Amino acid sequence: MKKNLALILALTICGAALTGCGGNSSGESSKAAESSAEVSSEVGEASDGGAVEETASAKLLEEYPVNDGAYDFKQGATENMLGRSLLNRGDTSRLAAKIQRAVDDPKAITNICYLGDSITAGSGASGSAKQYTNLITAWWEENLSLYVLGTNAGIGATDSYLAVHRAYRDVPAESDIIFIEFINDQDNELYQATMDSLVRYCLALENQPAVILIEPSTEGGGSPQAAHLKVAQTYDLPMISYHDAIIPEIDAGNFAWKDTSKDNVHPNDAGHAVMAQCVLNLFEQVKGGLEAESKEVTPFDPAAVESPTGDRFAGATLGSADTPELVEVVDAGTFTESAQFGNFSGGWGSKSGGTAVFKIKCKNLGMLYQKNTGGTFGKVAVKVDDNAAVIVDGDFPGGWGNYPKADEIFSSDETAEHTVTVEFINGDEAPDFEVLGWLIS
Repeated sequence: MKKNLALILALTICGAALTGCGGNSSGESSKAAESSAEVSSEVGEASDGGAVEETASAKLLEEYPVNDGAYDFKQGATENMLGRSLLNRGDTSRLAAKIQRAVDDPKAITNICYLGDSITAGSGASGSAKQYTNLITAWWEENLSLYVLGTNAGIGATDSYLAVHRAYRDVPAESDIIFIEFINDQDNELYQATMDSLVRYCLALENQPAVILIEPSTEGGGSPQAAHLKVAQTYDLPMISYHDAIIPEIDAGNFAWKDTSKDNVHPNDAGHAVMAQCVLNLFEQVKGGLEAESKEVTPFDPAAVESPTGDRFAGATLGSADTPELVEVVDAGTFTESAQFGNFSGGWGSKSGGTAVFKIKCKNLGMLYQKNTGGTFGKVAVKVDDNAAVIVDGDFPGGWGNYPKADEIFSSDETAEHTVTVEFINGDEAPDFEVLGWLIS
């Protein structure tokens, strides 16, 4: 293991320059810090002051304590950091089967998909070779099969709510391994539900991919991993916690957050390298004990495996002007401009205020729209049938850049056709708005 970990460290240069916020490769610096719930690595406290059951993180911290004194983060992860990072080892049979296939046929192509936000897209790394995704791909090529098709499906400032609706187009059906990373999620029921449905979608793919969750951290320890861990435990998935690897060391004063990142969320080169090490620690374990590992994979049957959240976002998809079978434009009104931003096209834009009316058949509905720093984007009221309107604000004053934002608009228990009205509420003060698409399930 040490030889391979050293190889990864040799691939990185310490003291990375931060990739500028904006576009599709970054953007979590403010959003994640504000929205992610802080995850404790200590024993919890009950409301009456008594101790509650020890968390998985706390148990691992007892087994793999922090370093005794200051530590140079640029040297990579310690063995104890790696031990803590394996928050849930889970069922590794799918991963073992993929590794066995690569061992048996080194010329076989391995498809690895990285689904995530700006960290996955590479923000914080000084170059593509320093990104955690490409370090993992490089390890696979050097240690297993010769050919890897890596799909980077990271989009800055996005979350698993949007991801569960774009997975059908962004996650290749032939994926052998799927990594999921979303620091922008929150520790709440919505994000447990979106991650739940996203994981179920990935597990049900015909190629029976290994699905692995990765949990980063914001400065101060913000992370949605508590909600994600519930999903990982439900489906017995491997879950890698970069959060648990570094935050206890920072809390102990062994190194500082600034050693890991140049903002409040994106890992620098050293951080990307450690994140990769945490993943490769699991790979090394499975590869080293491959003979004893189970490689019998049971196909995932959604109908036979109960979802703890009711698989609320089953069948999630994106609707746009390019999918008239999903979205009927009843009256485009002033929304006659073609809207496109980054990875999303086929939207509707207005530069003069006004109203648009759509018909959409759904159980749940969300809006994907552009957040814009230019000062000309305004607020709209989005109304589904006669339900109370949801106010959506396209303005992003003083922000780091423009980005695609997904907001939940409507949720129900039954699928039905609904009339959806989008109406400006601020007159001529800020007449611009772009509906990039509809999130339909």
